[in-house]
Amino acid sequence: MERESLIKIEEAALNAWPAPRQMVYDGWLLRFTGGPSKRVNSVNILYSSTKPLAEKISTCESIYASQGQPCLFRVTKLFSTPELLGALADAGYQAFDTTLVLGRELELSHVNQPDVTVLDLPETDWFRFREQFIQASPVDREIHQSILSGIVPEMVLMGLYADGKPAACGMGVVEDSLLGFFSIHTAASWRRKGFGSLMMNALMDWGMARGASYGYLQVEGDNRAALAMYRKLGYEVYYRYEYYGKGWGDQELGG
Repeated sequence: MERESLIKIEEAALNAWPAPRQMVYDGWLLRFTGGPSKRVNSVNILYSSTKPLAEKISTCESIYASQGQPCLFRVTKLFSTPELLGALADAGYQAFDTTLVLGRELELSHVNQPDVTVLDLPETDWFRFREQFIQASPVDREIHQSILSGIVPEMVLMGLYADGKPAACGMGVVEDSLLGFFSIHTAASWRRKGFGSLMMNALMDWGMARGASYGYLQVEGDNRAALAMYRKLGYEVYYRYEYYGKGWGDQELGG
């Protein structure tokens, strides 16, 4: 895929997972949200700098300190340069948590199994549905809700029932021809039975009905089970990004 198309995916992904508070600083997008998601609590490198890199990094550190947050940089291969990586290393930053951005051309799947029901859920119901699969504190849920409330493109929240029981959930966001997949979770007792794939297919059908022709998603590089499922569904690696921080490598944080 051409670089211009990959940049559109990167921009769509930022719009699909927005930070309630952010600022642009000399081509870098600084996001402040709180909670475990690094994407909405980091400096996102977007465009070339006009200021000296050492000065910019120091300024970002001061801004995040003023907000009571550690300074973290999210660097994609699209906008990475040897000069930037050298400046981060000189300032004491190390790379960790590689994340892969996968994508593929979409095709209708028409989910239709007698024992499977997929429903569009209101936000409150979806959070209750989702929290049957993953643990989330009240604070994390409040932050997640603030992220969803900031999404401008069209969004859907889905729940999948198997034999009348909650089995999987997911979220889709459409912007122009791009469909982003987020928050794909399967209940532990229903894993490796194809329900994650069915959830993806239901979201794909929804997105194509709204004009989407390409799908994308983000998955941590060490999540082998998820990568195996997505590759089986035909998704390939489009690009990747890493986080850079000071002493963050051993912490368990979301992407």
